[in-house]
Amino acid sequence: MPVNSTSRSTRSTRSTRTTRSTRSTRSTRSTRSTRSTTARRTQRTGVATRTRAARGANPTLAAKVRNINIQRFARRGNTTFCNQAFNAYAAQHGFRGFNGLVANQMFTRMNTPGSGWRRVDANEAIRMAQQGRLVAAAWYNNTPRAGRPDGKAPGHIAAVIGEYAPGVPGIAQAGTRTYEWGPVTASRRNPTYFVRE
Repeated sequence: MPVNSTSRSTRSTRSTRTTRSTRSTRSTRSTRSTRSTTARRTQRTGVATRTRAARGANPTLAAKVRNINIQRFARRGNTTFCNQAFNAYAAQHGFRGFNGLVANQMFTRMNTPGSGWRRVDANEAIRMAQQGRLVAAAWYNNTPRAGRPDGKAPGHIAAVIGEYAPGVPGIAQAGTRTYEWGPVTASRRNPTYFVRE
């Protein structure tokens, strides 16, 4: 009788371990599958976070981003369209002075005295976006490249639409990654900020 009891106990323990192991394996597979699916969706759509649920984004500016359907400016092959996305966003503010310009040319125009744009720091960029102003985060690329409109490698430009985290501007951008809401640090480091006067 003790032998049978021990045998049953051992079988029960093994069965419990097997069940737990199976559940754990299924749970791990399910988690991996969910993460993988989410990653694939992000790669396809490029959307990091939807602006409807974006804490810190100015609701009016978030609506302007949704209005332009930023995904239509997502990268195609090696070609990016940050300039066209920002131009469409600026038009939502009534500004149409960037038609036909690439990001470096936009930067140069904003950085020109009397352009109607003013350079600001990150905190001022956040404050202006919170007030609903048209704010850009721009990067000038000085690397020579033949065949480009300005003779330089592509720069970059994004719309500042709020505060992603304390002291961190939140942006909407098209480019290598296209999204409606994310931290400026997920794009490129050390941008220059401009606000439309």
